[in-house]
Amino acid sequence: LQRMDTTSLEGQLLIAMPKLADPNFDHTVVFLGSHSPSTGAFGLVINRPAGIDFGDILTQLGLSKDDESPVPEILFGGPVQPDHGFLLMEGPTRVFGEDDLSAGGFSISGRTDLLRMLLEEKTGDFFHLCLGYSGWAAGQLEFELGENAWLVAPSSRELLFEIPAKQRWEAALEAIGVTPGALVELGSSKPA
Repeated sequence: LQRMDTTSLEGQLLIAMPKLADPNFDHTVVFLGSHSPSTGAFGLVINRPAGIDFGDILTQLGLSKDDESPVPEILFGGPVQPDHGFLLMEGPTRVFGEDDLSAGGFSISGRTDLLRMLLEEKTGDFFHLCLGYSGWAAGQLEFELGENAWLVAPSSRELLFEIPAKQRWEAALEAIGVTPGALVELGSSKPA
C-alpha cells in the first residue's frame, strides 16, 4: 500500500483494514473532523448504527419533534464519551459555535441548541447524530497509518448520507478502487 502525506487528513475518511485489532473499529469508516500530526485527530464512525430510538434521546434532552421534523440516523461515533452526542451535518452550520468543526464540506457540533434548531426549522439538511467519538493522540494516527491499519478515502455526501450505514465500509473501499473481498490479513491466505 502506498503511504501518503499525512500533514492533515481533516475532512477525509479512514477505512479500517481487517488487520486492525481494536474491536471498536472493526470494519468501520471514520470521518475525520480534525487532524494534525502534532495535536492528534478527532473523528466520528459513520457506519455503525447505535440501535437507539431517536425519541428516547429527545426525551433525555428535553426536546420534542413533530411528525415533519427530520429523524437523523443514530450512529455509534466511537468509544470516547459514548454518552455525548455529536451532529455530523452536510455543509457548514448556519450558527457556528466556537467548538464546532468544519471540514471537507461537512461540519460537526456537540450543541443541543443546534439539534433543536434542525428539528424546528425542518430545513431538509442531512445530518446524523453520533454517540461518542473517536480520538487519537499526537502521532498515534500516523503510526497506525504507517502500520497499514487504515486506508484513506475522500469524503462525499453519497458515502456519508446516501449509502445505508451497513454498506459504507464496502462502498468507501470501492470508491478508492479496492475490492473488499480482495483484502487479506498479513499471514493469512483467505479473504477478509
